[in-house]
Amino acid sequence: MKNNKISIDLDIEELFGLKKPSKNSLEYDLNFIIDNGMEEYIKQQEEHEQKKKEFISLFKECYDELCIFMEKDPKQRVAISCFTCIKGMDLSKQYGKPKRK
Repeated sequence: MKNNKISIDLDIEELFGLKKPSKNSLEYDLNFIIDNGMEEYIKQQEEHEQKKKEFISLFKECYDELCIFMEKDPKQRVAISCFTCIKGMDLSKQYGKPKRK
């Protein structure tokens, strides 16, 4: 019951415009354009795209080192050298069914 009251209060706040829009919403983008201008919005979007491209290039560059780091993880949270991946087994329909070439 307590959670329902909280969500109802949040919905009412949102309906009255008392809550700030989330960063990835159309309302946020429109308010940003109104406040700062279209040039600033385009500049911000280009900077974001540049950061994404830089991250992708760094990830590609350091992929092998990341794999070695994840293999040495004592908790083994990420499977790096999975047996089914190495052998190319198709597990979508049946467990352990090898792909036919």
